Amino acid sequence: MYVGRLVWNRQRFVKDPDTGKRQSRLNPVEAWVTTDVPELQIIDPATWERAQALKSRYASHAGNKRQTKKRLLTGLLKCGCCGGNMTIARKDRYYCAARREKGTCEAGFGIAAAEVENRVLDGLRRILVGNDALIAEFTTELKAELVRLKKARQSTQRDFTKELADVERGIARLISFITSGDGAPESVRSELTKLEDRKAHILAQQKRTAISPVVDFHPNYAELYRKKVGELALLLSGEDTREEAMTSIRSLVDRIEVRAGIKRGETDVTLVGALAGILALGTNKNATPEGGGTFLLVAGVGFEPTTFRL
Repeated sequence: MYVGRLVWNRQRFVKDPDTGKRQSRLNPVEAWVTTDVPELQIIDPATWERAQALKSRYASHAGNKRQTKKRLLTGLLKCGCCGGNMTIARKDRYYCAARREKGTCEAGFGIAAAEVENRVLDGLRRILVGNDALIAEFTTELKAELVRLKKARQSTQRDFTKELADVERGIARLISFITSGDGAPESVRSELTKLEDRKAHILAQQKRTAISPVVDFHPNYAELYRKKVGELALLLSGEDTREEAMTSIRSLVDRIEVRAGIKRGETDVTLVGALAGILALGTNKNATPEGGGTFLLVAGVGFEPTTFRL
């Protein structure tokens, strides 16, 4: 358009077989159709060439070298007021993105990235290190959960066996009805098809349940757990290993909520998720960090003791 030239057939659209949505694909340059429209020209050819030369000169240069540093808690922090994401803004502080970008939240508070990271890590270290009550309680809860799951599987298998016997008896009756000449096969064909489909479904479910691994309780589980927790706590205490520790923790954390504290300038930090449920089993759920505010642990929906990776 700048030099009075329209280009057609730059791209084509194809349908994604999985999503059904259209996706654009760039056509080869030789397939483009170019038409001169001098009446739409904005700049002269010489200016256009100089601009293209300047563009080419900087094409290989790196972009903004001040890349945003990925923080330990990136993507986990949520505004306790509206539930939206909290993102880094000025001076390496987290603020509610909904308030900054849309103005739909009243949360005007922020929290320094370093502060919230230290509070979360310090809180985890205080809870993990030397907490024998936590280990004992968690071991008890895990053992009970494994027993419950084993009984549930056995009950499911019994139900499948009973239903399969009922279905097979139904199939046998229909086949006997057909072979005895008491009725036309067409009259029971639909019901026979349903029973055959149900039988195939039950057999598939039985097979799936049978091949699922059965988790047994290790006799030295408490000692193994204590060792793994100690390793995690050690990783959390080192500047160079914090990121490695947070990688393990991330899968167990649903979100970290930040709310304004009671006193002006204070903030409350709440860890929500399976990890919180695990840690809260054997410890005081509320921990008071230095500088005011609170660090809380809240079990996530559907918390299962077995979710803690060891």
